[in-house]
Amino acid sequence: MKVIRARSAGFCFGVKNAVNTAYKMADERDPSERLIMLGELTHNDKVTKDLLQKGFEIINDAKDVPDGCKVIIRAHGVTPEQKSILNSKENVTVYDCTCPFVEKIHKIVKDQTGEGNSIILTGTEGHPEVEGIRGECPDKVTVISNPEDLEKTDIDPEKTVVISQTTYSMDSFAKVCAKLEKKIAKEKIFDTICNTTISRQRETMSISEQVDVMLVIGSSHSSNTMKLYEVAEGRCCRTFLVGDAEDVRRLIGEGKINKDDTVGVTAGASTPEAIILEVVQAMDENEKEILADQEQTDINFAEYVDNIPQLRRNSVVKGAITKYDQDYVYVDINDKSEGKIPLREFDGDTDYNLDEAVANKQEVTVIIKSIKNTDQGKEIVLSKSAVDFEKHKQALQEAYESKTPVTAVITSAVKDGVIAKYGGIDIYIHKTQIKMGEVKDLNALKGEKIEVLITKFDTEKNRLRVSGSHRQILIQERKAKEEEVWANIEEGKHYKGIVRSLPAFGAFVDIGGVDGLVHNSEISWKRVSKPSDFFTIGQEIDVYVKSFDRDTKKISLGYKKEEDDPFYNIEERIPVGAIVKGTVVRISDFGAFVQLEPDLDALCHVSQISNVRLKSPSDVLTVGQEVTAKVTKIQAADRKISISIKEVEPIDPQEDDLYAVTDAADEQPASSEENTDSAEE
Repeated sequence: MKVIRARSAGFCFGVKNAVNTAYKMADERDPSERLIMLGELTHNDKVTKDLLQKGFEIINDAKDVPDGCKVIIRAHGVTPEQKSILNSKENVTVYDCTCPFVEKIHKIVKDQTGEGNSIILTGTEGHPEVEGIRGECPDKVTVISNPEDLEKTDIDPEKTVVISQTTYSMDSFAKVCAKLEKKIAKEKIFDTICNTTISRQRETMSISEQVDVMLVIGSSHSSNTMKLYEVAEGRCCRTFLVGDAEDVRRLIGEGKINKDDTVGVTAGASTPEAIILEVVQAMDENEKEILADQEQTDINFAEYVDNIPQLRRNSVVKGAITKYDQDYVYVDINDKSEGKIPLREFDGDTDYNLDEAVANKQEVTVIIKSIKNTDQGKEIVLSKSAVDFEKHKQALQEAYESKTPVTAVITSAVKDGVIAKYGGIDIYIHKTQIKMGEVKDLNALKGEKIEVLITKFDTEKNRLRVSGSHRQILIQERKAKEEEVWANIEEGKHYKGIVRSLPAFGAFVDIGGVDGLVHNSEISWKRVSKPSDFFTIGQEIDVYVKSFDRDTKKISLGYKKEEDDPFYNIEERIPVGAIVKGTVVRISDFGAFVQLEPDLDALCHVSQISNVRLKSPSDVLTVGQEVTAKVTKIQAADRKISISIKEVEPIDPQEDDLYAVTDAADEQPASSEENTDSAEE
């Protein structure tokens, strides 16, 4: 029988720390002291029974905790109210073993509700961790157990924040995020699923797809155990939840596990190593001998809690960050001597804020580079980057296979592109794949974060080559926006658009994934000779749809506004009969054009200037001269206004010029309104 055991199975850091602390309390206990667990320390009956035998009592409410005792708070944490009650007790020593990841969620809820936000918490209703988190602000926290619950939940896009129970299903959380993608900003979604939970679920997925039988060790009361069971059951039809080796013996006896089966084994965060070993040994080829020995010996959980593989070079271990200096970060790896990691390995790693990591004893996975015995003790040199490389390599491979974008930081420019770093791994991005247009200065991009789609993941010849593209993401986004535009477009609809190009005949404007044309005639009420006189590339402008054709994918846009038309509401602003003042701007043989307002000219026919018949308006008028006139006719549709100067203040020639003007006028035929219109045209 082949057995594949998950490396991440068993106690997580938080539970292990709590159980370690409990056994230490029991070992140091004065016979007269009362030891209290505020709720069961872990969802494991055997561990709980063992601690009860060592003198612990279980009390579920801080109000019932007696004075003068020692109390341990489990990794799930409790409500602020419960902590406050404990602190008010006399001579009560509190050992707070709340998991750092859980404490982080408490802080998020406290800060966000303090800013007036409501919280959606994905998790199991009634679970101790969930109830503790909800206790930060019960009126503002809504618990949902699955993505479908969102349909019944009120969501304010500006005032809703999403967080998760540390042991929630990462698949379900991804579905929740997908449903909220267009409702809530990314910065409002906090992925607070514990890293250990994510690793354990991913490992369970992988193993359960390879085996004939999958065993999930743990309690049905454990949230993280049941999530593992759900993950495995969806991939392996023979998945069983077992509590201990006795359950495995029963399954073997019932023929549900056969000697030729490949069996996968994983365990929830509340399952001690002792029980995992029991289960694995129960399937050993020498099963009867091993089981016979075990039946005669009780399991000592305290020994198994501290039981870790012997430290050796190149082994991978986990530890808690305890302190750091200018050269190293120090890690407790359950050895008499702490290990140290070069400080430079944390440069640019956003997963670790060292001050917070020390305060929370944040867990880190490392590889042992060397172990030396010195006069001062054991010197253990660790490396995080070697582990990170494998972790990030796997993440990039998954991103490549699932076509999921990743965020990297551009660190350098090369001849034909840039290099971006993702957890120490180089991603090459060709200059044509950085954006939609041309990138002129690659060096200017250094230090920028960029979202990329992994387009190449090559491990041939034992050398990793990774390429990515930001342009493909933009193309996908543009395509989605384009579909949305065509689904909702209608004549008269207004958009905020971006000017993309300025050919001689108009401006192409992006209205959200689709380009429309603002023709020169739609740019301004003035004559447009060059669109670049009005717009610049990249400028944001307000436009509206004049017409569109779905078949040819063409959209005509308007920009100029009706109210900006000099002839807008003209008959109300300047009615016939109104006395107006203006400036002569142009003179022709048949009359003078007078500017009444900017871009609004009126024609005063030569016959309407003077009481004397003039050879030309220039006999009495000059460009720039101010005149007073009466509005005699308005043709708004033809964009024409006629005025008369002589009906208000006729301008006659000087007496010296009168005869010359009259003689010249006699030689011309009489003018008429029809002649005026013809001349204008």
